[in-house]
Amino acid sequence: LTMDLKPHKKIAIVGKSGQGKSTLFNLLLRYFDPCGGNIKINNTNIEQLTEKSLRDNISVIRQSPFLFNTTIFDNFKLVKEDVTLQEVRKVCKKAYIDDYIISLPQKYETLIGEGGVNLSGGQKQRIAIARTLLKNTKVILFDEATSALDNESQEYIKMTIDNLVSTHTIIIVAHRLSTIMDADLIYVINDGKVECQGTHKQLMKTSKLYKKLY
Repeated sequence: LTMDLKPHKKIAIVGKSGQGKSTLFNLLLRYFDPCGGNIKINNTNIEQLTEKSLRDNISVIRQSPFLFNTTIFDNFKLVKEDVTLQEVRKVCKKAYIDDYIISLPQKYETLIGEGGVNLSGGQKQRIAIARTLLKNTKVILFDEATSALDNESQEYIKMTIDNLVSTHTIIIVAHRLSTIMDADLIYVINDGKVECQGTHKQLMKTSKLYKKLY
């Protein structure tokens, strides 16, 4: 399997369940190493990078982000201890969640509840994105980040992702193809291999598998 992920692009990886999409993310994050071949970032093998430098440059947003049972503001302090409210609001505006937080009686001092129980799925997801933006990693992985969301929340997250492309490399694993139709490049994975690649328009014409997924 060979992939070339260009910087400042929105790249999508699609395929049926169990084809190895999430495994690719785990390899990029070095939760485990490949049995053969290698993964390079700017021509440096990731096995030569320290864990800190890898974590400082790549972050992941999962389908069910983990939020701690503390205030919204404290959840951001976990990423950056000396963060100011101004900095937090700046990233929350980018993730389209600041208006909602400001409308709450306790604003940024609102308790999130165990696992974010006091927030909807879309709100949790946007706070998780804002928290990731605070880390300012160059590469952001979205692992099925919109699959459990309603259409409105999905639209907000799509807008957030679109705004990030100019300064970040965005790699998305997606089941719902509506979020990645405008990706710069889509890789279709089948049986652990890249079956085809291209834009949505190209793949609709050339790939039976992509058309079926769509």
